[in-house]
Amino acid sequence: MTFFTAQYQSQANFIHCDAYCCIHAGTANQLRHQQYFLGGLGELPLAVAGITGVYYLIFAVVGHGLNNGLQALISRRAGENRIDEIGKLFSQGVFIALLFAALAIAINYSITPLLLRYALSDPQKYDMAVSFLQIRMWGLPFLYLYQMRNALLVGTNNSKFLVIGTLAETLTNIVLDYGLIYGKLGMPKIGFNGAAYASIIAEAMGLLVVFLIIYGKGIGKKFQLHKHWYFDATNSKLILVQ
Repeated sequence: MTFFTAQYQSQANFIHCDAYCCIHAGTANQLRHQQYFLGGLGELPLAVAGITGVYYLIFAVVGHGLNNGLQALISRRAGENRIDEIGKLFSQGVFIALLFAALAIAINYSITPLLLRYALSDPQKYDMAVSFLQIRMWGLPFLYLYQMRNALLVGTNNSKFLVIGTLAETLTNIVLDYGLIYGKLGMPKIGFNGAAYASIIAEAMGLLVVFLIIYGKGIGKKFQLHKHWYFDATNSKLILVQ
């Protein structure tokens, strides 16, 4: 009996549960009100937010690709009932994610200002975009780790917990956007860059909540996530070429 058949009565129920939870987690993640709050600052911040949002999305897609590769491998190991291999794969995914995040941050400080100088003729837009991105890119480690835990939860058929983490992230983002952009709720008024800080903290909050669930529910122990924190070239290569 495989891992999945031991947990569920039918494959159909498993597929339905994963599809339902993933769709709702993805939908909740889209319900950010950053554009709404920045619109209150005027047209210029809103325009720059569009530019920086697209640029940040380029780096976010890298993590999404890594997530897909890791998820496929974890699902395969679970289906083969090779539970001990899941922790090994997850740890290598975390190492690769942090390495990619470090490279992206380095690119943001070295190459991004040069690219934006050619792309933006307005000095004010350029200054705002560079300043925003040099803050926002520090959220990549949280984002990439967030995507790694997505791979773990979906790959092991625990995707229902995605909704909890995404809800925590979304609510945190809304509150902090309002507070940090406008200086409400006892928070400092940071303005445009307040949206960057809000997003970073929100991503960290979502990550924290789900990892608390993972360990609180015994998922971490079940898949031995704490035993394999060393570099494994074989599994790292598997993730990168998947």
